[in-house]
Amino acid sequence: MDLVREFLARSVSAAGGIVEETPRGLEALLPAAEAARLGLTEELRIHLDSEPAPSGAIDGRLGSALLERLVAARLEKAPIAAVALPAELPRSLPETLPALLNAVRSGVAESRRIPARFLATAIRLTLQGEELRSELLSLTVRLEDGAAVRALRLSGAYPVAAAPLDEGERRHAAEALRSWLSREAPGELSGAFETLRRRARRDLERLADYYASLDREMAKAAQRARSEEERGRRLAKRSGLPAELVARREQLRARMRPRLAARILTATLIETEVERFTLPVRRRSAAGTVTVLCRAADGVFEGPGCAACRVATLRLYLCDERLHVLCEGCGQTGRLDAARCPACRPRRPEPLAVSVDDPTASPETAG
Repeated sequence: MDLVREFLARSVSAAGGIVEETPRGLEALLPAAEAARLGLTEELRIHLDSEPAPSGAIDGRLGSALLERLVAARLEKAPIAAVALPAELPRSLPETLPALLNAVRSGVAESRRIPARFLATAIRLTLQGEELRSELLSLTVRLEDGAAVRALRLSGAYPVAAAPLDEGERRHAAEALRSWLSREAPGELSGAFETLRRRARRDLERLADYYASLDREMAKAAQRARSEEERGRRLAKRSGLPAELVARREQLRARMRPRLAARILTATLIETEVERFTLPVRRRSAAGTVTVLCRAADGVFEGPGCAACRVATLRLYLCDERLHVLCEGCGQTGRLDAARCPACRPRRPEPLAVSVDDPTASPETAG
């Protein structure tokens, strides 16, 4: 009950209310808007004692409607803390950054210091197949463009009252999370995928052996039949084995199908300053610019985000037509006309699947 009391008191305080503890529960005063949102009165008494609740008091004990509603509201949104990082002395852009793999510089970089915001998230990655596996991982997103970047050191951070994420920042964070989920997340649970693959292969082999032996037994039984009518019934039953095998295989596929999900548990909104370097570049006859940022808090240089995988890169290709920035993995060694550029022609991510050889599909085992 002490944990319940503490949770209720903090929930009311977080909603802007005032809480006073009593021997049998809590007395609270809520702002009108928050009281309406929670379906409560502005003045309320929360009963936490084992004795029956007095008239006019709201039950707040384990299993009560009030506690369940507050817990659901708490789990619906990930808590976000806002901090700021102090800036250090500015740094100049090295001649080696960025590494242009299929383009050249066409001028001198211009720089200016600007504020920047990052979102450092703690993510629960869950794989649900035949069993449940999960990992706790972290992802840091540059909110300006949704690029995944290296984590910032928060040892010198101090809390601030930061503005909430605007619509563009929310969209960039969501796109970065979706891209990370389809690109990187399966590798983080590679061991679980391999276990799922082994189990699927084992179950398919057992299924193949079972139906192969059943087919042989039915064939022998048909030969031993004493009448044509009995032989016909046995052969008809044997002819239904392939359809039955297909149904069993579909059941196995549904049971083994992997489902990957990610949920942000907590997040830290980080405000700091960056030095923005705008570098003129040329690719064939097309001219454009590439932006490199230097984080003033730790001196780390960050390149632009890859237009295909959204990872910040300092070794980049530019596509032929629209000069999309692409990392080494997405740049296809510089062959980047409109047909090859994954940003000019976005490709839908491959559906998540576990592939194994299916012995039940072979004529020898399927019957």
